[in-house]
Amino acid sequence: MKKIILLIIIIIQLIIPNVFSQCDDLTRYTPLMTPIKACSSGGWPDEVVEETDTYTRSFAIEVYDDGTNDYNCHGYAWNVDRGGDEVWINNLYTESSNVDNYWMDGSYIELNSQPASTGHVKVFYGSNNFPEYLDDHSAVTTSNSNVFISKMGCGVRCSHLKSNSPYDYSDLKYFELLKVASSANFVCYGNNITLTTPDYANCSFTWTYSTNLLNYVSGQGTNTFTVTPKYSSTSGHAYISLTLTIGSPVNETRSISKTIAVNMPNYDDLELALLTTGGSPVSYMCPNTHYHIFLNNSGGCSLSNYSWSIPAGWTENYTWNNMVSVYTGTSPGGMVEVYADACNSVNSKVITDYFGSGYCGQFLMVFSPNPTTDETTLSIESTSEEKVLDENEEWELEIYNNTQILKDKKTKIRGNQYKLKTSGWKEGIYFVRVKYKDEILQGKLVVK
Repeated sequence: MKKIILLIIIIIQLIIPNVFSQCDDLTRYTPLMTPIKACSSGGWPDEVVEETDTYTRSFAIEVYDDGTNDYNCHGYAWNVDRGGDEVWINNLYTESSNVDNYWMDGSYIELNSQPASTGHVKVFYGSNNFPEYLDDHSAVTTSNSNVFISKMGCGVRCSHLKSNSPYDYSDLKYFELLKVASSANFVCYGNNITLTTPDYANCSFTWTYSTNLLNYVSGQGTNTFTVTPKYSSTSGHAYISLTLTIGSPVNETRSISKTIAVNMPNYDDLELALLTTGGSPVSYMCPNTHYHIFLNNSGGCSLSNYSWSIPAGWTENYTWNNMVSVYTGTSPGGMVEVYADACNSVNSKVITDYFGSGYCGQFLMVFSPNPTTDETTLSIESTSEEKVLDENEEWELEIYNNTQILKDKKTKIRGNQYKLKTSGWKEGIYFVRVKYKDEILQGKLVVK
């Protein structure tokens, strides 16, 4: 009997999500900026939250948090799961401007079927066979096609079998954002590259591409499209675009493009790294200083036969594979270009980057590793053999986020090294300022 009462409580939460409190009239937005009515709380008394928590735990596989009024199933699946805050989003049947706007404005597009082994696809329990309060629930998929994650009203957020909940699962609807994936981000002559999208329902697919670099192979009008390089000796970056026309009742057209490197690496795979001759990474150049510049290639398109174009005021000391040794003279900073052979021995300019100059005193700041995830070591190094760091000298550091808000400050540090714990920091660039004696050292730390 108690379980039946608790089930009724959940049903009531679906029908009247704010029965005990006035909605705060918050507004959240779909990815295409259609407003969504939201509330800061479901307004349920503590004893109802506790009882609902207990009931929903009875069929949960894994529980991720306790029962709470802060958000419900729609708030979790459509807002929290994509990085938003915890809000209560009213259901489809009680508000004219709510959860269905996520797919009615074309932000999310319905799929023909549940994708295999894919997480974070949105699920809506949309059967018309049951009363409306039993087919108004949202969840997200996991890598297990039989297991979903959802928030049960004011109960727990948990994983559960898609067939094991108070909701009718006879007509589940799946929704994805518009996206295009490719088998690689570059293609060499004599090979094909295939782009795919999810199997969107009630849609037509139209593909366009850079005809000066690519030839069509197959797939026009489907969600799988294949092209091949047009020439063996021409390199560059080609676009491939999909225009998706969504049928009734949405009646929207959406477009998305992807850039593919042809007979060369993709820009995203290449990076120029600036290092001291001792191998320490630095973020800017000083006058009358020797540096090593490396071209790092993280992609699958290998390079060889490198050549470098450096500013006129620099001196090229020597090259070795993907590295050039330079002397800045009185003109630190400037544009660097790299040419190399890629697939089919096509030689082309593969990257252009600018190195800036900065304040250059007797010491410099170095991070290892940079980028970092959990921890990095900040070292103070001398820029000359004549100047030695005083191990007993106290120094201090300040760390700012990318909006120049002070995140941390440390004083009375001794020695030439300090370990920074970055676990839990948001991804992004942080600016570090060190005061050592009369010098101010500045550097950038990347956290991933």
